[in-house]
Amino acid sequence: MSFQLDRGLFQFDFTDRHAILGVSVNAEEINIRERYQAVARLLHPDSAQWQTDAERNLAVRLFSRLITHAYGQLSKPSQLQEQIIMLELMGKRLVEEGSQLQIVNPLCQELYQSGNDFELLYDRLLTKLTAQQYIALGESEQIINQISELNMVYLLRKQLQSVRSTPPVTATVAPAGAVKQNPGAPSEANKPSPVEGALRRAEDYVSKKNWVKAVPEIKEVISVEPNNARAHTLLGLVYLHQQQMTMAKLSINKAIQIAPRDPQVLQAKQEFDRVANPTSNGANSKNGAKKPSEGMFSGLFGKK
Repeated sequence: MSFQLDRGLFQFDFTDRHAILGVSVNAEEINIRERYQAVARLLHPDSAQWQTDAERNLAVRLFSRLITHAYGQLSKPSQLQEQIIMLELMGKRLVEEGSQLQIVNPLCQELYQSGNDFELLYDRLLTKLTAQQYIALGESEQIINQISELNMVYLLRKQLQSVRSTPPVTATVAPAGAVKQNPGAPSEANKPSPVEGALRRAEDYVSKKNWVKAVPEIKEVISVEPNNARAHTLLGLVYLHQQQMTMAKLSINKAIQIAPRDPQVLQAKQEFDRVANPTSNGANSKNGAKKPSEGMFSGLFGKK
């Protein structure tokens, strides 16, 4: 028997490991380890709280099929970093979804409609849900779904924080069982945005190797236009020059997903492959990955 996890982030074919384990999407390694140890004690087959064999068997299945796999990913620094990046990308996707989102749980509705203190409220509501997550096992599946929905709303609010101070008007707050609405007009998030200036400033910073100032400009563009292939490409190349290979790969792969035939995207992918695989063309490197080409940025984003 499989678990039916289909709400919140799960509905986007995304495995919400934070929801399964019951930790904040902002949790650090120590918080993740402490939560895992607490859940492991709760679900141990010899725990005194299990009164029947059915409860004991369910505890074992929850631990072996969900908890162990979730912790196995989140406990590895590299995997945790990739999960954090994927959550950031998911936040951008949620903005794109707009009115297609369905917010059902009352606690999630409360978070959605909250003010600028939504981060504090998120932590309080998460604590409330996780307190019972693996106590009454018959409700564990439902609570995981609720936590993932809470995570979904939090990521949406966080992504929109830089462009508005109040909740977006495009998502649907509806009672349980409601049917998703099909809007007749495009959402605000999908309207064209004036981002050319920000991209040009970012490219200027890149030409001067000022990565610190370039990255916020690029991320601002992405927050407004999540499917801007040029921005994802430039961000990937900046990360590549900083030797942040995982983040560079994710950004460039996102650009490829958006515009697989764009010449700039393809050139960025070739540059990433060249740096990531220094021996692929017979080159020898004692220190691993090569450095990006000095003329790479001007070649891709030269002034016209």
